[in-house]
Amino acid sequence: MAVWITLVSAATLTGVAFVGVLVVRRALEPLFALLTLGSLACSAWAFGALAQNYVRLDALFYAFAFAVAGSAGGYALASTLLWRLARRERIASLPSALPADNGTAAVIVLGIVEPTLYDERWTASSLTALAEEELLDASIVILPFLFLAAKARYRAAGGSSPGVRQLEALSERLGMALPVDRIGRVWPAATDGAHSLDHVVAAAVAAGHRTIVVAQALIAGSLELDEAKRKVDSLRLASQGVTVAYTDGLWGSERVASLVTAKALAVAHDVSTTGVLLVGVGQPEPRSRTYRSFDEREHAFLSRARMLLIERGVSANSVRLAWSEWRMPDVTSGVRHLAALGCSRLVVVPACFPLDSIATLLDLPMATRQARVEDSVSVVTLNAWGDDAGVVAELREQTLAALDESRSH
Repeated sequence: MAVWITLVSAATLTGVAFVGVLVVRRALEPLFALLTLGSLACSAWAFGALAQNYVRLDALFYAFAFAVAGSAGGYALASTLLWRLARRERIASLPSALPADNGTAAVIVLGIVEPTLYDERWTASSLTALAEEELLDASIVILPFLFLAAKARYRAAGGSSPGVRQLEALSERLGMALPVDRIGRVWPAATDGAHSLDHVVAAAVAAGHRTIVVAQALIAGSLELDEAKRKVDSLRLASQGVTVAYTDGLWGSERVASLVTAKALAVAHDVSTTGVLLVGVGQPEPRSRTYRSFDEREHAFLSRARMLLIERGVSANSVRLAWSEWRMPDVTSGVRHLAALGCSRLVVVPACFPLDSIATLLDLPMATRQARVEDSVSVVTLNAWGDDAGVVAELREQTLAALDESRSH
């Protein structure tokens, strides 16, 4: 009996450990790989012991069936538990006694960023959000491979995402551009994750700031932004004498649209033979019904950049719009269309991406390669805005305007 128990237990552990290999971050992969091999070897030993103890063929068949069932059961159990990896929402809180007002405002630069390194908890949270919006219906068989795909994307992009670093650099440059007599400190914050907006706001209040301006390094409002604002509202800052003001999104900025245009023209050797694909982020159709303004403002920004390119000599037929996901036309079809028009040089611009991500580093170049255009057509994929001087100048202007308005009330 002990050998049968060992067989089933080891087989179950094999299934659990294999899921671990697929899901965990790279540093833990060797541990789970050894656990998988060790439990598999233990299962093989138990099966061999049963083969020596039982000469009947049906006993060996049952032993094999138990081993397969144990492995499948362990895989299914571990896969089911993956949803529990999702980050539990940490509730921000204020100190019981607030420090005295230091007389300066705090500025928080808000961006949508992914973790610098692959994080299985962040991946679980992202998949959970998609499932809750009925945009994902993954079986327990497929689910671990979705984690593997997320991990593989990080590896293909060089192992890390630069979004967090770019947000920090943007915050630092904005801090240098703002007047020190009015602004005490500039903080970077994300819509969710370890440095979410509500926790950074709470930290700013605890540092003695009674006026806080959230500078949005975003195109327009979205589900993520609404969730971040909701968490800030739950702090009930108004009752503590704290004012939080938000700048508008950057969708209406002529300055930012101009920098997008300038980036594209900088790599266009001859505007008469250059095609430009302006890429937006896009959002799922169910979300569009609730956040229609996001689609409208993103399209307005892309159209503004398109008109600027046409004014600077690029043919109207050679400037197209596309979306990285959820909406059509996609990047691949956009590149094919421009190549079919006879453009010998194509510039793919992540126009609505303030910060780089795995999407800009990996997905956009991959989508362009999938177009399989002729070798005579050169394709250049640009990076996101990052901490460009134009973005800094626009955020500075919007921040000071929001600060003046908040203090006039």
